[in-house]
Formats: sequence, C-alpha cells, structure tokens
Amino acid sequence: MSSRFSLIVTDTSPLITLALAGALDALLRPGLSVSIPDAVYIEATRVHGAPGAEQIVDWINAHLDLVRIVPTDVGIDQQRRFEEGRSARALGEQAALEVLDRFLRASPGAEALLLFEDSDVSKRRAIVDERVSLISTGDFLRELEAAGLIQSTDHILDEAAEHGPQRGAATAHDERWRDAQAVAPAASPSR
Repeated sequence: MSSRFSLIVTDTSPLITLALAGALDALLRPGLSVSIPDAVYIEATRVHGAPGAEQIVDWINAHLDLVRIVPTDVGIDQQRRFEEGRSARALGEQAALEVLDRFLRASPGAEALLLFEDSDVSKRRAIVDERVSLISTGDFLRELEAAGLIQSTDHILDEAAEHGPQRGAATAHDERWRDAQAVAPAASPSR
C-alpha cells in the first residue's frame, strides 16, 4: 500500500451505498490507504439500525490495518453539536477537508483521491491543490471494473438500490440515501 497516495472518503453516502451493496471491500481494491474522517464515521454509524451502519462498523473493525478513522477538530465540534441537540449537517465534508489539509502538509509529495457521492462531484468547484483528485463513487467503481479489480459496477449499484431504505420512511439516513441515489452522469476524475 502506498503512503504517498491516500483515498479519503468525504461523506457518508459512498460508505452507505457500498455497505448496502455488501461491497465495502471495493474501497481496498486499489491498494491505497483509506482515511475516513471521524465526523463521517460518526454520521454514518451513530444511529443503531440505520441502513449500512452496522456493516460499516464491522468492515472497519475487520480492516483496522488498512482503514483509519481520522480524528478532527470538526469531529469534536460535531460531537458537541449532537450533545446540544444542534444541527451537524455537512460537517463530514468539512472534516474531510481538514484531513486532506493535514495529509498534504505532512507529505509534500503525496497525492489524495477524494471520494464523493455521484451527485456531489458536480457541485465541487475547486480543490486548492493539484495533488488532489475528485472521483465519484460510480466513477471509482467503473475504474475498478476497467482495471479488472471488480466484476461489475452495475451489479454493485443495483444491489445498493435493492437493499436501500424504502420510500416513505422519514429518517435522516433515508434522506441522505435518496440524495445519494440521484446518480448523475459520471464525471471523470478531476484535478
């Protein structure tokens, strides 16, 4: 595994999508270190019984040598907000930027791949460093398929859709799931 290149999961949607498809191991296929900001991990797993939550916890515990939960100041703020009953929306992405900044400052020659959900990639205007690439979950899977590291992107996405929450339920996870399933036409990884 290369320490000069890292995969950073920027929000819960890629984790939940892959967990529901039983395909979290796809994140390990490229042989990169996988970093999950604490705020992303907490958001994805704090509601017991939420779609994908238990699978994510089990997967991380099974791969502690390859997957790292990265503590952040944003994660501390998120915990405080939860305790006070305040909104913690979008803090996962802020925590991912904190993780990215630390990673790039600590390793000047390093590069990072930021994994976003498909519908979020087109919303990202610019990342400040040429050593950073953005990729959607769908494009990430398509790249793995093209490299022969997974059999079928469509199968994984179909499995996620099949095992996702049913329409009509009104939980925060369900709202994130619906947002994540608005799979836009994939954009190429950008620098």
